[in-house]
Amino acid sequence: MTGTTHVLKLGGGAGVDHTRTLRNLAQRIQRGERWVLVHGTSAAANDLAQQVGYTVQTITSPGGHTSRYTDARMIEIYCAAAASVNQRLTAELAGLGVRAVGLAGPTVISARRKEAIRALRNGRPVLVRDDFSGAITGVDGDVLEHLLESGVTPVIAPVALGAAFERLNVDGDLVAATIARALDADTLTILSNVPGLLRDVDDPGSLVAQFGLNELARYEPLAQGRMKKKLLAAQAAGVARVILADSRLDDPIDAALAGAGTHIVNEVRHVEHAF
Repeated sequence: MTGTTHVLKLGGGAGVDHTRTLRNLAQRIQRGERWVLVHGTSAAANDLAQQVGYTVQTITSPGGHTSRYTDARMIEIYCAAAASVNQRLTAELAGLGVRAVGLAGPTVISARRKEAIRALRNGRPVLVRDDFSGAITGVDGDVLEHLLESGVTPVIAPVALGAAFERLNVDGDLVAATIARALDADTLTILSNVPGLLRDVDDPGSLVAQFGLNELARYEPLAQGRMKKKLLAAQAAGVARVILADSRLDDPIDAALAGAGTHIVNEVRHVEHAF
């Protein structure tokens, strides 16, 4: 591989500022930087489900992690929403002068279907067996590297291919982390609708500015909701720096790389990069 690679995960929740982020991303790509963009789908999937009259449900694991319940009907809705978001982001980047290719289907992400998910319903443990969610098993780094070498920015939706060639809902933060590891990326930046990891979720001024990856267990109890998955992604990525920051800032990528948000530093990777 040649050239430093950066991976950006742009959240799919309500309130995430796609416009500012894409404008800033285009500026950095046009300066010669290599970026892979992974996007979320949650708000779009919820909106589409509401339009077709289908109730959105979630699954809560015994460890407190929440995820979308994706039955046979919901996987159709989820994939349609993912494709729509992917096409829109790809088109917007093209309009900003970026050569981008949208990967909305199960093209570069492989996963194992979670055939029996342990969950809590009304406080009682249950096994969910009809869910089309997947545990990521790998990504096709060769395809992504070829695109980057060709000057093309991949735009990737969180849809994976299962062992039985079924489409699977996979977590976007973990997709981005797996890609960052596969491409030996320098940074993984995760932009959402919050400033980063907060000591008090109701106080934006309680931001945790930085900690080492080896201190993750100390800070995990602060994570609420989706932030739990972002910390899992930081652990899975194995890169020198993971940044959890706010998409709503002016030039949010520039701000994140300059110190905004929560920076999770992998000291081992920093030592490796020094040689």
